[in-house]
Amino acid sequence: MRYKLLAIWLFFTTILSAQTDEKPTIKIKGLVKADYIFDSRQNVEGREGFYIVYPKPKVYDANGLDINAQPSANQYGMTTRIGLEGSGVDVFNAKSYALIETDFTGPSNAHNNVLRLRHAYIRLDWEKTSLLVGQYWSPTDVPEMIPNILSLNTGTPMHAFSRGPQIRLTQKTGAIKWVAVAYAQRDFASNGPDGASSIYLRNAVLPDLSLQSQFVHSKGMVGLGINYKQLKFNSFTIDGKLLSDRLASWSALAFAHLKTQAWDFKVQGVWGQDLSDHLLLGGAAVSSVDTLNAKISYTNMGAYSVWSSVFYKVKGWEFGGFVGYAANLGSNLEIAGPNYARGNNIEYVYRVSPQWYYHIKNLIIANEWEYTVAAYGTPDKFGKVNQSDEVGNFRFTLSLIYTF
Repeated sequence: MRYKLLAIWLFFTTILSAQTDEKPTIKIKGLVKADYIFDSRQNVEGREGFYIVYPKPKVYDANGLDINAQPSANQYGMTTRIGLEGSGVDVFNAKSYALIETDFTGPSNAHNNVLRLRHAYIRLDWEKTSLLVGQYWSPTDVPEMIPNILSLNTGTPMHAFSRGPQIRLTQKTGAIKWVAVAYAQRDFASNGPDGASSIYLRNAVLPDLSLQSQFVHSKGMVGLGINYKQLKFNSFTIDGKLLSDRLASWSALAFAHLKTQAWDFKVQGVWGQDLSDHLLLGGAAVSSVDTLNAKISYTNMGAYSVWSSVFYKVKGWEFGGFVGYAANLGSNLEIAGPNYARGNNIEYVYRVSPQWYYHIKNLIIANEWEYTVAAYGTPDKFGKVNQSDEVGNFRFTLSLIYTF
């Protein structure tokens, strides 16, 4: 581990000091986080239950007992994080900045406690223009709008959770900031015939394209955004004929953030098609298959979500909470084959999670009480869920965090 960090450090300083006699300023930052959690029910989860989305449905055994009505508890240290920041070098008349950040949650459920890449990017800042190249939050994850959530899920499936390689151009025009992003998929990928994979976006050649307009004020911000994505799905018939189709999808978001010395208020809404790569509800499904002529068509599964958070700070304490709601919208076309949507048998999900934080210099003691409800039902031919039945999970989280 020590030699890996040394190698990262040497690589980092070499890149920043190349082609210049200036010496970059290197800073180490990070946090150590220890968590204890208790769940009242089994959940759709990842990372040994540390990341949860919503409770599992009712499933009965031969005696009529719900096998998912089973509590569980665990402890974690895998979200411990470390990063390197580089700055202080001018390039092309711009202030340069670079970041490498990693934690121990691993790239998949099979790799807990393994280092994974969170962010890795280079940013050039001119007076009114900024260019970022590398891995960063997706355009739907507006950094200023990430809710203050103790849980690893950061509010999913109401709030998007996704990072990926990208080219991001930001232009300031007075109080308005324009953000244009060409985005690729890596750890957070769309679902399809080959499972969750970036291959569908890669085969479509065109990157995920996004444009946002943000009004920025000293007391907060408001913004609107639109996103276009195109996927290409390939599959084969039993006799080896190639079935291929392109699927275009749109999404939009609106958000607002108001802050004072004591209060912090955020609200956001997202509507979209095929948002499974953002860990939101929805996705894609097969709408028609013609094996004789080797033709297949796909349709988008839509969803929307809204959430809000409010926090109050006083003398080292923070009190607040998060509320959110997400719902499936189904498809405009009949579904005639496999459904690759996230939560395709869920009508809606909602969550309420009050929290408190106590800051003692670099140490934070935190507690969250999260209650999540999912309404499971039967999808009709358009993927719209009917006759749903609610199931809920209560999660208790207690954390100790040291930042540096």
